[in-house]
Amino acid sequence: MSDPSSMRAAYAGSRSRPSPAIPKHADDVFFTVASLLMLTIVFLGFASSYFLRGVALSHQPSALVHVHGLVFSSWMLLFVIQCALVSAGNLRLHRMLGVAGALIAATMVVLGILTTFATLARGLALPPALGSPASFLVGNVIEMLFFGGFVALAICKRKDRIVHKRAMLIAHAALLPPALFRMAFPVVDDPVLTFPVMVQHPALIGLIPLASILALLIFDLAMYRRVVAVTVVGGALLLAMNPLADIVAKTTLAQRLVAWAQSPR
Repeated sequence: MSDPSSMRAAYAGSRSRPSPAIPKHADDVFFTVASLLMLTIVFLGFASSYFLRGVALSHQPSALVHVHGLVFSSWMLLFVIQCALVSAGNLRLHRMLGVAGALIAATMVVLGILTTFATLARGLALPPALGSPASFLVGNVIEMLFFGGFVALAICKRKDRIVHKRAMLIAHAALLPPALFRMAFPVVDDPVLTFPVMVQHPALIGLIPLASILALLIFDLAMYRRVVAVTVVGGALLLAMNPLADIVAKTTLAQRLVAWAQSPR
């Protein structure tokens, strides 16, 4: 007959065993590849108006736009570098660069909102695909707040690699529409690169960021056999961004902000 104390010890030991974790190699490969794909989208989207026109030497409407381009480009490169550092096991340098990343992200939120107001202040006619000036303003502000919120979550959860990585990827998904928009609706008269698929299917502007979240869900199901809450919440909020922007754009506050931005200084 088995000793009850030994049975209790065996039961306790079985409960204390950690559950299988995601294979680290698969995790590293997925996020590194995802970061490279997002960087590629941003490069291709802004190639005609920025990257292939001399970057800092390119003709831009203002110094603010130049700073905006430089900071946002630096962030996308940093994202790829950070994913590569984790994959290589260099967590010390990853954490050091994370401090700079937090400062860059905070600067991006401010620059993104300021650049939106500056665009309206110049009084240029917006492409019809962007909707009304209020829709343009509200959509950009919500996009930047979404980005900033998920980066902040990633920083708070930096010791939880599962949540940290997913929050960062979701934050980056919110940065893709401006690049995708330029693939479908070039903002220069003679674009260096053209993307007929994007022109013929502009719905991809919204679908591709959502597809990145869907890919993350599928990856989690394949590796974890479950979905991670932050991925579900991030995908739902990303899906709700455009309908929310349409609602807010019709408010009196949004109209007043547009009027203020476009008023002569």
